[in-house]
Amino acid sequence: MKAVARFSLAALALGLVAAPASAQLLGLPVVFAPASAGITIGGMFGRGLNDASGKANSAGGMLTYGGGMFQVGAGASYFDFDLAKTISFGGNVGVNLPLGPSLPVKIMIVGGASYASKNGVKTLFIPGGVTFGFNVPSTSVSVTPWVSPQIRYTRIDLGAGSGSSTDFGGSGGISIGLPMGVGFDVALDYTNVSGGSPFLVGAGIHYTIKTPGSGTGM
Repeated sequence: MKAVARFSLAALALGLVAAPASAQLLGLPVVFAPASAGITIGGMFGRGLNDASGKANSAGGMLTYGGGMFQVGAGASYFDFDLAKTISFGGNVGVNLPLGPSLPVKIMIVGGASYASKNGVKTLFIPGGVTFGFNVPSTSVSVTPWVSPQIRYTRIDLGAGSGSSTDFGGSGGISIGLPMGVGFDVALDYTNVSGGSPFLVGAGIHYTIKTPGSGTGM
């Protein structure tokens, strides 16, 4: 009975806590920040801040290409909950709306997905929405605050049964880029879930390699 109870709790933690709090990568904030022009290699450490998030740690990395009118990324994360340690895989895509080069704001239609499987528990998470990115004038450092309201779909398959939910959530943060290509990221994430709303924070570092034809980015 203890083994069954422990597995049930692990399934609950992974499926009903981690998934709504996840992103393109399980356990990390949904990072829909405007990408810099070129290829960006990034890593992030995440932490749940409240009981609904499981107060779990996670770490992940993502490779993102930023072009003139779109961006696309893919990566993986390791989610470390007491009863459910697992790896997830995911990606995201964003399409820029044509607003004109003189405006200090970027608006993107964004979407992403992540998938994780552990001990027969399969989790699919799909967020989609809009990102508003703002370019803070600076002579040497790129500073981009951003915010992204989203609709988030979660499907849990426990083997013996499955369920799904659609919730409202959002994420936001700030991305800072230095002239030599190194940058830093901070993000917050919230999902409005009945019975407990997960709240996450993430901090990371990235490096951008400029490529021909990739545009000017943010």
